Amino acid sequence: MLASLIGCADEAGDAIYRGDRLFGEGRLDAAIAEYKFALRQDDDERALLRLGAAYGLRGDIETSRRYYAELIARDSSYRFQAAAGLTSSARMAFERGSRESAARALQPLVELGTGLIPRDLTLPLARHYWADNEFEEALPLYLKVLADSAEAEPEVYYETARAFQELGACREAISFYERYLTRAARRAAQRAEAEWSLGNCLYEAAEEDWQNGRPASAQERVARLIRLGVPRTVQDRAQFLYGELSLALGERDEALRAFEEVLRLNPSRTGPLVERAEARIREIRFGFE
Repeated sequence: MLASLIGCADEAGDAIYRGDRLFGEGRLDAAIAEYKFALRQDDDERALLRLGAAYGLRGDIETSRRYYAELIARDSSYRFQAAAGLTSSARMAFERGSRESAARALQPLVELGTGLIPRDLTLPLARHYWADNEFEEALPLYLKVLADSAEAEPEVYYETARAFQELGACREAISFYERYLTRAARRAAQRAEAEWSLGNCLYEAAEEDWQNGRPASAQERVARLIRLGVPRTVQDRAQFLYGELSLALGERDEALRAFEEVLRLNPSRTGPLVERAEARIREIRFGFE
């Protein structure tokens, strides 16, 4: 970092040059004073770059990112140099176990898109946001991890699916839950949770397909939900929906089987869903409700 800064310095004797010499000697407070003097005198972007680096090295991430953010706002061509400084600060914060500080250091890069965030920091940052339920910030980072990795760990697929689901995008979550389940050999509790969430998403997506005139797609999703078997609380509704979809597609035998399954799942034979299933069975068998 120091070499890149010195390479940009003016003639010996000016404030930036003096600051660079002090920086190189490890006298950060004195270097910062020179850089601030240069900033007051010339309002020079080079001083902003050095102040961001010096405060980052001191561990003052808030001040560092403020100078870097101002620098990028003034001249976006500095974004790569700012990214290097912010990344260095984030690495030090992660090493200290301070995920919050690391995330704060990388926030200006997040706002510019995920491309400036190094691969090895992308997943830790995504998981920081995910753990704090900041799924909108986490999701693009998870997608970057999966795009950059030929074979990500199974939990990455699970966490990506959860992020989609929490953002109301169950349809998109489905494939990530399924990819997790095909990869996860252990962690039975998380597998069960993933299956439960997948089932809910399949039902939600099936209802959406049905309402939007896509009965074949809806039927395929409900069939997957029924094979999955969870959540158990929606299985009778899933069978009823499967019956309605089969009727719409002209598959009367399939529809009859599904409506009879609704009755089997409700042995007490009470409730509006049972009444509707019985009516459908009469309609199929006898041609009237």
